Amino acid sequence: MKDFLTGVNYWASHAGINMWREWNEEVVEADLKLLADNGINVLRVFPNWRDFQPVKPLFGGGHGLQEYRMADDGYPDNPYYLDEVMLERFERFCRMAEKYGLRLIVGLITGWMSGRLFVPSALYEKNIYTDPTALFFQQLFIKGFVERIKGQKAVWAWDLGNECNCMDQAYKREEAYSWTSVIVNAVKSCDPARPVISGMHSLELEGVWNIQDQGELTDILTTHPYPLWVEHCQLTPINSFRTLMHAAAQTQYYASVGKRPCLVEEIGSMGPMICEEETAADFLKVNLWANWANGSPGVLWWCAFDQGQLSAPPYDWKMCERELGMVDGNRQPKPSLLCMKEFKRQMDSLQLALPKKQIDGVCILSRGQDHWGIAYMSYILARQAGLSLDFAYCEQDLPEAGMYFLPSVCMEVMSKRSYFRLKQRVYDGAVLYLSMRDGFFTEFEELTGLKVITAEKSFRQGILEWKGERLAYRKPYHVRLASGRAKVLAEDADGEPMFNEASYGAGKVYFLNFPLEEMLLSEENGLENPYYHLYERAAETILEKEKLRKTNPCVSMTLHKGKDKNYAVLVNYSAEEQNAGILCPGSEKTMDCLFGNPERIEPFGAAIITYQIEPV
Repeated sequence: MKDFLTGVNYWASHAGINMWREWNEEVVEADLKLLADNGINVLRVFPNWRDFQPVKPLFGGGHGLQEYRMADDGYPDNPYYLDEVMLERFERFCRMAEKYGLRLIVGLITGWMSGRLFVPSALYEKNIYTDPTALFFQQLFIKGFVERIKGQKAVWAWDLGNECNCMDQAYKREEAYSWTSVIVNAVKSCDPARPVISGMHSLELEGVWNIQDQGELTDILTTHPYPLWVEHCQLTPINSFRTLMHAAAQTQYYASVGKRPCLVEEIGSMGPMICEEETAADFLKVNLWANWANGSPGVLWWCAFDQGQLSAPPYDWKMCERELGMVDGNRQPKPSLLCMKEFKRQMDSLQLALPKKQIDGVCILSRGQDHWGIAYMSYILARQAGLSLDFAYCEQDLPEAGMYFLPSVCMEVMSKRSYFRLKQRVYDGAVLYLSMRDGFFTEFEELTGLKVITAEKSFRQGILEWKGERLAYRKPYHVRLASGRAKVLAEDADGEPMFNEASYGAGKVYFLNFPLEEMLLSEENGLENPYYHLYERAAETILEKEKLRKTNPCVSMTLHKGKDKNYAVLVNYSAEEQNAGILCPGSEKTMDCLFGNPERIEPFGAAIITYQIEPV
């Protein structure tokens, strides 16, 4: 789509999850007008499964199933066991959204919400993903609902549902894949024109619910990057560099591995016990700019309205669900909503169709490691160094790139086929950065120019001397090396080679003898040290090709090269005004500032530069 989605997840201000049961059209319309007036252009909405398909079993003698009927014991008005009153309310809601210029992402199987299950009573104690009765009624729901609602112009996309991987327990990848396929096929059979969005929470590379499968089966992937709930992401305050990088890193990771656009579908501070409202707005501001620059379709806040006045479960169960809105209990916009309104105004003023982001290298996630954690730290180090990374799982097809990162490798590393494919790319001229935990490599000396003397499972720590800087290291596995034909770039106090460079065919291999990325996962302030200089050195030949560079590690830069004009988007990930430290050697370029000031980027803000390469 052309424009960036600035949106919220919506439940009516007066009723929350009970909005369809306690329908109040005047309140809902006032909600929609307030949101639209404040820059919101999309809502993610939820037809509560319990309310829209209130099917229950009726039993005869001996507990034998007699038939299925509606919650009031009546016969259904349609073959899908859908409640006609709820459908009519949803249709009116769609027309109101259209009136206020709001597009809708509709979460279809809303059986999980804010810590509570909402499944029809007919499906109690049945596995939602594998039980044939559960699959039968879900397909009926999809076909009946989508067929009925698809004529509404406000509907932009169908979402599988709210974090459907939380509804039940899938025990095998095949179960998760099959369920997703059934639901997507049901949607597409009724409405092949609109995109189907994943809507999932916390996917994996080697797990039951994985990124690759969701990317294959759906059109748009999603992240729900709350620092509080995502591993490794709240070691520092919510307005600090490391935490602010989370959403863009996770979203890029999903998009790369899943080979689909990835929407930041839910993001939020998780309320005043995490930070004050002004800080929540700062957190949103930097994530709007960063995810726009990284190519995400949009950012949606959780949620529209505070729900502190509500007493129905889950609100009387979970205090953390009550004060998450962009609008308070007095219907006053919070700073986060005003921030989104201002961002939308700036986007409208710019009218900029940003070209696709330039990628400088591919980070390969290997077998058995903490994939998300390693991807997260690699992304941040690369951003500090001025690099933009894509990601790939080691057993996927290897994208073409001039540089590859293979960080914090564990025992199994990758298959022989994948390893030889990577080696060939390097031999043909690519650069490889490799950092070691306890990985096993065949032809190790041939690849790295280093020879293993001994290896032992012993914890080691020390100091790496690098260009006048002292960088601490820790590692759980010690490989003692001899330099061989490798050039030692840095060694520790005992003279052990730590950072090394070697030629391999037409390419180069940089080997770091400790798992930097894994180490930083548990270091609260580790990223304040200039470890990113190691990435800069490994990527030296890549960076030297760019005539426009930045030097400030608190500022990220993405390059976007178009036919007529090139752009650089600079995002300040700090609470202080920052000078990006732009390097533009010689006079090869002309630069203009389209937005902001790259020498004085406001806290959590951005600047946009346009530039052209002058003919030689």
